[in-house]
Amino acid sequence: MDRVTHAGSFTPMKDTGIVNWSLYPNFSREEFICRCGCGRADMNRDFLTKLQKLRLVIGPLKVTSGFRCPDHPEERKKKAPGAHSAGLAADVVPLKAGKYELLKAALDLDFVGIGVAKSFIHLDTGHPAAGRPALWSY
Repeated sequence: MDRVTHAGSFTPMKDTGIVNWSLYPNFSREEFICRCGCGRADMNRDFLTKLQKLRLVIGPLKVTSGFRCPDHPEERKKKAPGAHSAGLAADVVPLKAGKYELLKAALDLDFVGIGVAKSFIHLDTGHPAAGRPALWSY
């Protein structure tokens, strides 16, 4: 099972497609629920494992956008749903570390999609419809 053994050490478990949120002690399902009102939070476990590792390296993160179903307004603007709709992305804000520290750690942990905005940083682990690796600003 996924588990935190001590600060900075996280042991991942193989993705079974079902998220047991208790295995990600620094995150909750509520943080990742689609904001369209559907109530879904279909996050990929491998992505959550990587995000948990990032959290252990840099400290607290606020999730500003997690899962987005195809009916989410941002996803409907696109030709095809993106990494958020596959549960492979989150927009986050570091609460104690600086943006530079977050970016450096995200690159070290092999996040392959990184977008920097004034109010958040987008992180993803790739999506078939998206050209990755990529780094961009909003």
